[in-house]
Amino acid sequence: MTLPNATFDKLLAIIAQQYHLDVSKVTLSTSLADAGLDSLATAELLFSIEDEFKINLGDVASDAVPSSFGELMTLIESHQK
Repeated sequence: MTLPNATFDKLLAIIAQQYHLDVSKVTLSTSLADAGLDSLATAELLFSIEDEFKINLGDVASDAVPSSFGELMTLIESHQK
């Protein structure tokens, strides 16, 4: 299993690379929208997370889609073994 800080760093690297966003001020409480990710970008990000972390998130219900980086971390960590 990846250490939490390494997981967060990897998540930020994915976002910086794919969406060319400045993630230097992103914290766990930062909303995805505040970071510049709309609903389509969030959906694409979930696929990227599956690829990068080698996990299967399955079908995430629309009411369960993460809205903050903290929620994303919880989702990733809950699927890692």
